[in-house]
Amino acid sequence: MTTIQLGSVVFNGFATSGWVFSGLTDWFGQVDNKVPVTQRPQAHGAFSVSRALRSSRAVSFNAAYLGDDSVEVESAVDELAAVGADGPVLMTVTTDAGVSWRWVTVETSSFTDNHGMSHGLVAVDCVARDPRRYADAPWLVTGPPVPGLGLVWPAIWPAIWPGGGSSGRIDLVNSGRASSAPVFGLTGGFESAVITNTVTGARIGFGRALPPTSTVVIDVAERRAIIDGQSDVSRFLQWREWSEVPAGMTVPYQFDVSGAVGSPVLEGRVCSAWW
Repeated sequence: MTTIQLGSVVFNGFATSGWVFSGLTDWFGQVDNKVPVTQRPQAHGAFSVSRALRSSRAVSFNAAYLGDDSVEVESAVDELAAVGADGPVLMTVTTDAGVSWRWVTVETSSFTDNHGMSHGLVAVDCVARDPRRYADAPWLVTGPPVPGLGLVWPAIWPAIWPGGGSSGRIDLVNSGRASSAPVFGLTGGFESAVITNTVTGARIGFGRALPPTSTVVIDVAERRAIIDGQSDVSRFLQWREWSEVPAGMTVPYQFDVSGAVGSPVLEGRVCSAWW
């Protein structure tokens, strides 16, 4: 059974009381290509393009509240009307295949007067500026590279190479069918740090000293860096070679720091994405 959660309100595919929904539209599937088609004036066909750019997505559904009386219905509708009134909210859809989500703005949730009956009908229209839908992913953690113990010579054969050490890498996996932008968290202390996409060589640097008590979150999709959840420190970003994790791929990211103090940490994750 499919369920929808819009902000704090849950809609069931079937129920005898509370919110139920029908006609979920445009949650799955592709949206329009907004790159215009320019016809060749003196040749067959149109000019070619290197890529497609997708438009925003309009998501809508019809809902009904099944209550004990009209007072309960109006109270439920008032609660729904407050969802998304001040800005984007998280919309989550759960199906037999799993859970996926998008950030949406609620454009309207229009209520049809129930004339005092114990049920009410609402049409909900939302817009997802990012047309992709996502599935949650765990955060992966690493410190800077650490050398292993090494083999002591002269060696006794058969030699057993000692373990230890760390590559200073995290492997971000996008198992979806659309590219997805990662998010990174840098925890100090260090004088500067660099995150390198080892597939393309693209780098994102942070060129400011960061104490061990602070964390900088770098959002690749937004091209921004926020320190301790408060201040924008994007001006300290270096190189800015933004790259996404392609569909169905695993991308290792290398973490390097200068002037390490304590135990610097890189956290990263990428949410698998679909159209």
